[in-house]
Amino acid sequence: MGRYDLADQRAFAARQPVFALPDAVAVVALTGPDALRLVSALTTLPPGLEPGDGGAEALLLDGQGHIVFALMVARAGDGLVLLTDGSGEALAELLNSRRFRLRAAAEARPDLRVLVTPAPPSDRQSTAPPGGQPPPAQLDGPGPTTPPGGQPPAVEPGGPAARGSRTPADDPAPARPRNPLAALSAHCALRDDWPLPPTSAERARVGRRGHVYPRYALGADHPGSAWTGLTSHIYDPGAASPLPDRLARRGHRQIDAAVLEGLRIAAWRPLAGREAADGKTLPHELDWLRSTTPMNSGCYPGQETVAKIVNLGRPPRRLVFLHLDGSEAALPEPGAEVQAPAEPQAPGGVPGDQLAADQPDGIGGWQVVGRVTSAAVHHELGPIALALVKRSLPSDAGLAVAAGAPGGLVAASQTVIVPPSGESDARPATHKLPIRPRRPTPTEI
Repeated sequence: MGRYDLADQRAFAARQPVFALPDAVAVVALTGPDALRLVSALTTLPPGLEPGDGGAEALLLDGQGHIVFALMVARAGDGLVLLTDGSGEALAELLNSRRFRLRAAAEARPDLRVLVTPAPPSDRQSTAPPGGQPPPAQLDGPGPTTPPGGQPPAVEPGGPAARGSRTPADDPAPARPRNPLAALSAHCALRDDWPLPPTSAERARVGRRGHVYPRYALGADHPGSAWTGLTSHIYDPGAASPLPDRLARRGHRQIDAAVLEGLRIAAWRPLAGREAADGKTLPHELDWLRSTTPMNSGCYPGQETVAKIVNLGRPPRRLVFLHLDGSEAALPEPGAEVQAPAEPQAPGGVPGDQLAADQPDGIGGWQVVGRVTSAAVHHELGPIALALVKRSLPSDAGLAVAAGAPGGLVAASQTVIVPPSGESDARPATHKLPIRPRRPTPTEI
């Protein structure tokens, strides 16, 4: 990553007027009166999703609790809009195959794109578009307002944009489109609440909808708490005046979406296409329950596995944050091996001559303990990475990551995200059962 990319990354972190156009985000429209019921039955989406609240994050799991899709879900009139970093066509096909008698239909929308901007500096919970505009319009429902640089559309009575400025008596009867998919070209925004900031110190696991979310990385120093945050805006690139053009006319500058990777890694933010790409990843291993899976929501596929690991702890792997040796120019690729000494060593010790040895197993030998899932350069932290390692790996073990030429190793220090015990703050307290006296055998009587 070059210096100009790092300057753009710094600009995004400082909430300057910049925007990015990620290519890996797919848009899926889910319409019908039972759209919300379908998503609630198949994903970890909690109840209480309302139009204009910026949406919510959810996971679609298989029967064993493995992550299949990660979603951002928002109300769009009578339907929903879903964002995923996976295949939109595969997600729509999966939803349609499981709807049974529910009146809902999913359709991938490759004609729609996503534009990402920094979250507003005053309130990360706001969904206001850049440039100080009011909250954006929903895709098909109450509350459309002026998009950045555009003309104000008609305001539907009773919507969020109308309340406080106009009364229902001042407006004509609303004209709802017959096909909600036709309204998807309107401006819509979904906010990223990672790591789901608490509403109070007394109820630290309670999110903005009052649901209890298990957390593994505890403490007030979670790097996601200081994360810039981002807002995803859905727009139609085929419109007469698409959103990027309007933002450019207002002085906003487009940056490469790749620079956001370093900010995401520094915030310990999982991404399904990276951290869960192997198809066997549990959300507990990534500390992803904290923003996606409330423990007091309804039933969904994989719920038994989720509850079992929350209660017992000990997921098979755990996510760690890696500081990489900055003297090496090459970054590890996703899937690169994470190695640790096979024999006990001093805490945090990775001898430099051991890494420089011609033999890759060096002194005492090295063993593979995990894989890198994401790696990037941060404008302050330098080269960093996320990796999934074995739960049994000591939290103070010095590590090395395969990078550069074949056989090359780069020293790395780990920061614990999910503790080796695998216990979250939602794990119930354990109490030892009283020991019953052993009954004597017949020969002892």
